[in-house]
Amino acid sequence: MRFLGVVLALGLLVGGLRAQPFDYPSARPSTSWANTDASLTHHVTYSDGSVARAALLRLNPAGFGPSFAFGFFCTNHRAAPCTDFLLGVAVVYCNSGALMTSVVTGIPQVVWSANRRNPVGEGATVQFTAGGDLVLKAANGKVVWSASTAGRSVAGMSINSDGNLVLFDGSKRQVWQSFDHPTDTLLVGQSLKQGARLAANSSAVNWNESRLYLTVADDSLSAYVSAKPPQRYYQLGFSKTTGAYATYNNGSLTVFARPGSPLTTIQLPTVGAKTVQYMRLEYDGHLRLYEWQPAGWAPVFEVLRLFPDDCAYPTVCGAYGVCTEMQCSCPDATNFRPVDFRRPNRGCVPAAAPIPCGAPRRTHRLVSLQGIAYFNDYATSMKTLQRVSEDACKKACLDDCACMAAQFVYGANARDGFCLLQSEVFSLETSLPEVVHYNSTMHLKVQAKGATF
Repeated sequence: MRFLGVVLALGLLVGGLRAQPFDYPSARPSTSWANTDASLTHHVTYSDGSVARAALLRLNPAGFGPSFAFGFFCTNHRAAPCTDFLLGVAVVYCNSGALMTSVVTGIPQVVWSANRRNPVGEGATVQFTAGGDLVLKAANGKVVWSASTAGRSVAGMSINSDGNLVLFDGSKRQVWQSFDHPTDTLLVGQSLKQGARLAANSSAVNWNESRLYLTVADDSLSAYVSAKPPQRYYQLGFSKTTGAYATYNNGSLTVFARPGSPLTTIQLPTVGAKTVQYMRLEYDGHLRLYEWQPAGWAPVFEVLRLFPDDCAYPTVCGAYGVCTEMQCSCPDATNFRPVDFRRPNRGCVPAAAPIPCGAPRRTHRLVSLQGIAYFNDYATSMKTLQRVSEDACKKACLDDCACMAAQFVYGANARDGFCLLQSEVFSLETSLPEVVHYNSTMHLKVQAKGATF
């Protein structure tokens, strides 16, 4: 089997060694697949150590090129061997014999997964049960995930040409589809409905959900970093509409009130007939459009455009880090220190111990930073005070144990401004008054000198 895996990886179509001459996009109950090379003979180990084991494959209509596979995928490894697998849908590059190839540039791109929080290892199984459920079990038999479709007259499953994994009944009606359960990625034709969200990975090698997510509300398509309350770093607004949803079409990301009634649109590059695009919310907060090109996968478009620049991303310089022309630093050397001196983008921490909420007011003080701004807006700040002085803004933060920072925003009169209180501090940014047309000072709560708890 080791020799066979090498042959498949190289794409050599040699008579009897061609394990899967055509695609195999569907299955019927009762079928099961184990996460082993022996069970899934259509498997490839790629040049970076990633592993793809296909249970179902929908070949590109052209007969070769980027195609969709359902199976077990390991792509987040730090070192060989690859041990943590997702059960999911991935884009894999295939040749005309329906063999996964391009082991250097065609690394599988996982676009949906069932067990993002609970990767499985060798010997895990996925069962398409006689009762019509799709169930993932670890090697020890523990149920990791289920589609919860037992008893719903499921007659078959299929990986469609758009990458949607579908369970259907005897009349071919959809009972369950992966498009209704997005993880961090949208495919062309997929919608993001109210109540659903795209949640970014924690890092390039950690599939766990981070605190960054994209969602559709009644009045906006918005991106947030999770906090109490959530802090918004991007908003595309529209007229308030109950049930609004966003659809990724070829050439656009459009928010609809109902089918055929668009509310707002982001124009995107179109995708050709012989390639594939996908849109991914990534661990840095960017929503990027990727496309398969002759040299491999490439980012081709930034979907979210932040104002005034990319320093407005909430984690660009880590907690308390100040972003200036995409360079990171700490607010000052007296009250803050870097998390990692060699990696300024990892953020900063207060030099003194954290302040427990409820501590006496005299144990707190504010570090004031003129010309520093914050990404969160008035609508999603913990509290917003209007037409106040800077002193009143500072007092409001000191008096509120949940307040960790206060942004004071003003025009020509520093005694008449807006005060935005924040419950948590993510990345800060150098203010650009000539661009944003306002002045900004950040007041960061730290431990008072000589204070004890």
